[in-house]
Amino acid sequence: MSDKADHSRRNFLYVAAGGLGAVAAGATAIPFIGSMLPAADTLAAAKTEYDVSTVAEGQLVVIQWQGKPVFVVNRTPDMLERVKGQDDKLKDPNSEAVEGVQAAWMDTEEKRVYRAIKPEILIVVASCTHLGCIPLFKPTAGQKDWGDSVPSDWAGGWHCPCHGSFYDLSARVMNGSPAPQNLHVMPYEYKTDTIVVIG
Repeated sequence: MSDKADHSRRNFLYVAAGGLGAVAAGATAIPFIGSMLPAADTLAAAKTEYDVSTVAEGQLVVIQWQGKPVFVVNRTPDMLERVKGQDDKLKDPNSEAVEGVQAAWMDTEEKRVYRAIKPEILIVVASCTHLGCIPLFKPTAGQKDWGDSVPSDWAGGWHCPCHGSFYDLSARVMNGSPAPQNLHVMPYEYKTDTIVVIG
């Protein structure tokens, strides 16, 4: 056998062994990488479906999304009207200080003011952006029985009992509140006319 033939055979064996080694490494790596991906039940928990038609007009319900409480409010025409004319009293009236996922669907002035795809249905994380307390829903304007800290011209919304932050009926934080941001809006979409998918 010539040196040339022997050299070709050796090269073939090197290439074949290298190819088998690569296949073996891939076969080992795929299950390992797959084990780091979230399980199907975890992915399912990342989304929450809810039928907003079950929320009566003027009512607030609390649901769960990724272990967090979420407010779903069916705002009355009067509540929607009281959202207007509040801009000078708010830290972020146009909802500009929002996370990127929020900005994607807040693409019109109406959606930024009402902070909702459908104006009447507001869906926000039920956690004050100051230190995480759950704000209380106070939809009626000007009730002084909540204490002297209530602004005289407050049109209703949410009041955090821990440190006194106020939010309007679009969950936008009011000037003078310790909370730095509006209540957070998570990404969501309507699957049907009444079924919303959060996450």
